[in-house]
Amino acid sequence: MPWPESRKAQTKTRILCSAIKLFAEKGFNNVSLGEIMKDAKLTHGAFYAHFDSKQSLYKEAVVVAKDSSPLGVAAKQPEVRLELSDILGFYLSEGHVEQRISPCPLAAFATDVSHQESEIKQSYTQVFQGLLSVLESKIEGDDGQKQSAAKAIAAMMIGGVVVSRALDDKALVKDLLEACVTHAASISE
Repeated sequence: MPWPESRKAQTKTRILCSAIKLFAEKGFNNVSLGEIMKDAKLTHGAFYAHFDSKQSLYKEAVVVAKDSSPLGVAAKQPEVRLELSDILGFYLSEGHVEQRISPCPLAAFATDVSHQESEIKQSYTQVFQGLLSVLESKIEGDDGQKQSAAKAIAAMMIGGVVVSRALDDKALVKDLLEACVTHAASISE
């Protein structure tokens, strides 16, 4: 007798949550399907009922990570009105750098995706374009100015988090994040 659809969806979600966590911690090439399934507390064979390959899992994980990140959740709630300063303050925070919260795939997978196939890069690009749309909606000016400013701010946000994660000097990390917030905010003015 087949499993009910709700159970299949729950199992797929468990696999995706484990994959997002492990891909963010170790990178695509340093995580095996066995590790992902063990973390999800499922058998290796259960994987193929939900995904064709590790690449298809990664592609979907990029999109799901965006939707499950705190900014992704907030963006789906019309009653939550985030200003650019809120987005910058949250994204460029020590909590985000230390991954105490759900990781944003744009920062968590940035260097990893650059070594992946086109389909995965397309998913990443789609998520990046979504961030640009959110940022453009928070910026004043004509369309060209908004688009240019959004791209610069997004690069500063993602780059600030990626570089901060590579540093071992807490004071420097704090200074870097504050500088990114200050200068990203000034770009939007």
